[in-house]
Amino acid sequence: MNGEDLYNGVTEIRDDQIAEAQNLAGQKTARKRTKLPRGRRWLAPVAAVLAVVMIAGSFLNLRNGSLNAYAVSTAEYPKQAKYSAINDTPVLEARQERYRFAEIYAGTMENFTSAVLPGLLSGAGTENRICSPVNVYMALSMLAELTEGESQGQLLTLLDCDTLETVRTRANALWNANYIDDGTVTSIPANSLWLSEDLEFVQKTLDTLSDTYYASSYQGKMGTKKFDGAMQSWIDQNTRGRLKKQSSRLEMDPETILALVSTLYYRAKWSHEFQKSKTSPEVFHAPDGDRTVDFMHEATDSTYYWGETFSAASKYLRNSGNMWFILPDEGVSVDQLLTDGTAADFLNAVTSSSADRNWENSKYLEIHLSLPKFDVSSDLDLTESLKALGVTDVFDPNTADFSPMLEESSLEKLPLPPYISYVKHAARVTIDEEGCEAASYVVLPAAGAGAPPDDEVDFILNRPFLFAVTGPNGALLFVGIVNQP
Repeated sequence: MNGEDLYNGVTEIRDDQIAEAQNLAGQKTARKRTKLPRGRRWLAPVAAVLAVVMIAGSFLNLRNGSLNAYAVSTAEYPKQAKYSAINDTPVLEARQERYRFAEIYAGTMENFTSAVLPGLLSGAGTENRICSPVNVYMALSMLAELTEGESQGQLLTLLDCDTLETVRTRANALWNANYIDDGTVTSIPANSLWLSEDLEFVQKTLDTLSDTYYASSYQGKMGTKKFDGAMQSWIDQNTRGRLKKQSSRLEMDPETILALVSTLYYRAKWSHEFQKSKTSPEVFHAPDGDRTVDFMHEATDSTYYWGETFSAASKYLRNSGNMWFILPDEGVSVDQLLTDGTAADFLNAVTSSSADRNWENSKYLEIHLSLPKFDVSSDLDLTESLKALGVTDVFDPNTADFSPMLEESSLEKLPLPPYISYVKHAARVTIDEEGCEAASYVVLPAAGAGAPPDDEVDFILNRPFLFAVTGPNGALLFVGIVNQP
């Protein structure tokens, strides 16, 4: 299958499937809502979902019935002009609009990135591990909307925001700056809530989630195969079917009152594709022993970076951002770059729009890049990592405060106060000669190298390394560890 076949497999999904999954219609960002009767009550712990994946295209089918049967409100995404020429005015205007949104949160996610990367990625051992800082930020922002008091305060601290209004402003800008569907790049964040049909909710909260986070709402019988299947189908549609193995294991208990689901899908081609004729089998030194895998090769003039314990380079993605590759020095582990802050400091510097954040040790020269093709995935429980980062109250029924979703009169009737029981985060990333693709979801249910030579350098990624994928405005969409390509 060639590149165009893969691209068409992603872009030529049937119109009815796209309409059900995303409702990509209309020029404005209006929302369609159907209000449910007020007065019913939450009866059990809160549930929520978030995940991340990077992948190559696939065709998917809706399973277990139509999502429309459960729809309460459906977010309508902004319609985007399709790319047709280099000087295509509507596409250029859309890009300028994304830049304006990016300016709103520019420089504000660096503390969040520095805090979460070590906790989410370190300790991988011999396994691959991936996370999406953008997706995690979006999911935790929506979780903050459902909480009050110290439960909300702990989330705001991790999100590096003083007020909930600041969270809303940044999260909305983050969504809009990284929503791209112009025919050359696909970058689609999607959010949803899954509600128990036996319970009522605060409509104002759902309206805020719809207006600010483009979140759709669905209501059905928790713990049934049909409702679980509808949620799995929604995830599969919004991650282009690349996390089916992980999503098929997502099942809500009958006592679950709500599931918060956030996904991110990304696909772009390299600005200059690797020549397949130069791909050859070579040895990768994995933590558990050497293995032979296919390596892609190219020689290109680009910027080479280095620090006391690593070297790094990047490769452009057409009409998008970059894919960064960070190689620890011999004798230095990937975990060391994460836990001592080196990786986060470097990524924050090279993705920042601030002139004073440029990385000091860099040089423009000819780089001979040897990069293994890979298809890596991970399925993580982030509960303990979030607790270690200071988010503890939402996991404890004695301290969790989900008042914005519950009427005070109903709290006295609950057999157990609502709380988050766990947080799941799945991810998958694939790269080949043509480009890379990505998607994600998270689940929270209740109940240096020295200076290089003057002219050229070999950059051979034949041992464990870090990678990062950035959007067109520098947002860290995906960060991961490759131990087993």
